[in-house]
Amino acid sequence: MKKISALLLMLLPLIAFSQNDFKAIDSLLSVYDQGVVPGVSVSIAKNGKVLYTRNVGYADIEAGKKINDKTLFCMASVSKQFTAACIVLLEQQGKLSLEDKLSKYYPDFPDYADTISIVDLLNHTSGIKDYLALSMLRGHNHKDYTNEMLEYMLKVQELDFEPGSTFSYSNSGYWFLVRIIEKVSGKSIIDFAQENIFRPLKMKKTQYTYDPYSVKNMSRGYVETDSEYEIEPQKGYLISGAGIISCVQDMQKWLYEMHSQKVLGAAFWNRMLNEEFYDLGNNNFCTKGLFIGDYYGVKRIQHGGDVKGFHTMTECFPEQGVTVVMFTNNDNVNVYEFNKSALSSLLHLKYKTEVKSNVAQTEEQPVFDTVGENDLKQYEGDYGSDMGISFNVSVRDGALYFLQQWDKVEYPVVQIATNKFKIDGDPIFFEFIDINNGTANLLKVNQEGEEYVFKRDFQLPDFDDYLGKYYSKVLDVNYEFVLEDELLGFKPQGADEVQVATIEENDKASSPWGDMSFVRDNKGIVTGFFLSHPRAKNIEFVKVEATE
Repeated sequence: MKKISALLLMLLPLIAFSQNDFKAIDSLLSVYDQGVVPGVSVSIAKNGKVLYTRNVGYADIEAGKKINDKTLFCMASVSKQFTAACIVLLEQQGKLSLEDKLSKYYPDFPDYADTISIVDLLNHTSGIKDYLALSMLRGHNHKDYTNEMLEYMLKVQELDFEPGSTFSYSNSGYWFLVRIIEKVSGKSIIDFAQENIFRPLKMKKTQYTYDPYSVKNMSRGYVETDSEYEIEPQKGYLISGAGIISCVQDMQKWLYEMHSQKVLGAAFWNRMLNEEFYDLGNNNFCTKGLFIGDYYGVKRIQHGGDVKGFHTMTECFPEQGVTVVMFTNNDNVNVYEFNKSALSSLLHLKYKTEVKSNVAQTEEQPVFDTVGENDLKQYEGDYGSDMGISFNVSVRDGALYFLQQWDKVEYPVVQIATNKFKIDGDPIFFEFIDINNGTANLLKVNQEGEEYVFKRDFQLPDFDDYLGKYYSKVLDVNYEFVLEDELLGFKPQGADEVQVATIEENDKASSPWGDMSFVRDNKGIVTGFFLSHPRAKNIEFVKVEATE
């Protein structure tokens, strides 16, 4: 936990907009039209006619170039629908079948390749672990991987589940699809997509590329630091679930084709949208790089994309003929926040949103009896939790002080109710409860709506059982577990950043990289653990014996 600056959430009133009135989206976008900041590009059309377009902010801060309709952005996972389209076109050309098994194209892979179909790769039902998760768990940057490195890493993994049985978003599946396209067509995906999709649809500025920043009119993706915006590198050695750059004008051509089906034809789009889909529940479906579902009672076909420095979103509302494109090269911008405001008039929605403001928060002061120093004594003591973090609470000079044991930061708190306190100027709140015989037994801490409970005199687990090095054969990496500021931490061999593992009951633990389940032998000694990331499950680590 750390101290943070307060932000007031100001609720805009509920507004019903007249037809084609885009004041709501204009108001939100205007924030990025002030100063020298990376920005946003938006285009909204109906039946192929652009009704609204606006570009705000800078495409290239260093070069002083602002965003315009021709500015290119990294599409990130929006690229997946084009990879899927290439597969469907190859099937129409008689060069493959969506029922083909992975083993047909990768005969040297384990037996599980006989159970995975191209449809499973398209619809994220293959069970193959996501290579982005695997590279993170190895302590690597996935942008440094070659196709050969990635193939070797995937070959030694086990599946997370039986193919076709469930859904798990996997960029690895789309890496295989790109390789299949290139094997079957005899061309790079760059050339195949250009000849079969972008050129027929006159998407002249759209392309797959390994080096986005080398292309004319390409924006730079920015990440905000404490003092400036820094360019995020985008050059990679492989094309998988991303790889396309495009502009709002070109993407509108693609979405209009999705609606009109004039160029690629009804059979193509029927295969893309209506056949071989996976039911996600609640009237939502995944099919061939696209998600189809309900948006406030309206059918929507969409996919978003996120890579560091770029966020993208494309939507088609086929029953209304409405298509929406929103791109940003500002890593702080969430393009989905603009959706409802952009569509409020076209889809007859009412608009309501939250806007962040730096306006100082005002609070109505509650009425309570102030607590004297003797009464404050009931709160003194050590409070801890199974997260492995603890506070020491003490009284000095009539005030209550909190000492964060993990970093030794200490600060006074101010009383806001009989048994409630807060950090002055920060929205972090402390409440003492379960007070018996003049002693508080529980401390609740609330930060940004998240609540944590700390117990008086809580005894942390014996972390010594878990310390040491562990090796994963399938990741080919050592993890070392260490004590860091009284917390149990771990890191891959050679990495600098330590991740915190929170020990829970029955040798279970949670961490930013997934859940852990430790294993003991018949003598009660920890011999290893299994790590499960949401997109890469049951990875075994074996404890490495210490050597002199």
